[in-house]
Amino acid sequence: MKTRILSAIVGIAFAIGLLILGSYFSIVIDLSLSLIASMCLFEGLSAKGLNKKFSIVIPCVAFTFLMCMFYSIDFVAPILTFVFIVALFLAMIFNHEHLEFPDLAFAFTMTALCTLGFWSVIALYNDWKSVVGIFYVVTALATPWFADGGAYFGGTFMGKKKLCPKISPKKTVEGAVSGVIIGMLMTLVVGVVFENFFFFDSCYVNYILLAVFGLIGALVSIVGDLSFSLIKRSCSIKDYGSLIPGHGGMLDRFDSVIFTAPLLLIFNMILPIIEIIDSFNA
Repeated sequence: MKTRILSAIVGIAFAIGLLILGSYFSIVIDLSLSLIASMCLFEGLSAKGLNKKFSIVIPCVAFTFLMCMFYSIDFVAPILTFVFIVALFLAMIFNHEHLEFPDLAFAFTMTALCTLGFWSVIALYNDWKSVVGIFYVVTALATPWFADGGAYFGGTFMGKKKLCPKISPKKTVEGAVSGVIIGMLMTLVVGVVFENFFFFDSCYVNYILLAVFGLIGALVSIVGDLSFSLIKRSCSIKDYGSLIPGHGGMLDRFDSVIFTAPLLLIFNMILPIIEIIDSFNA
């Protein structure tokens, strides 16, 4: 547990440093998230042993990185998607004796998940490129991470009834409930901190909408966590990697974010959580 907590503290400090640097140089956030997305995808492909099949891993990782880096250029998405799909099927055609369609389907699905998740975080930031954008990035990360932390500690100290024992034996109903409550409360804390220390009366937080997102987002983060746990179980692995002590690989830390971030993007498009009072650049 000590290792897990220490790794979390280091990770949060690193994330805060990137956000501060990114407030001066926005390319830092785009590049960092694009690289993390590529690392997560590589770990996901490695779970199936596809990391050694370069005809698959190269187009997948390249697609994810380029889609995240150039998300705002309209013509990039259709071109990259077309080239990516053709490249995958060419890889299967020329390596049909060693590469089967289930491998192709797995690579495509994992690429779509990682790309959509991190593309959403980058879009949330770049639509504002201000302290509001940073608020959305922090919220996209904080909601699932605090929900996961709440579920871990809630399950450790109160867990009795198993949630999905055949998918993730350690997860409990009590832990899930704790995670949802903690995730929603900490999402509200993020709103309070930004409104009082960063927005400077230029905008305000709609706490009702933020609470609704915190609740739904925490629930969706559990779906994301269980989904990637199911993938791990199907690949007969415990973790996607060992990069982060106590947490596993990069994908183990961002699996729930990949599900929650698109939800926040969609939610904010329909019901904006931040209300702008004056036009500003922070």
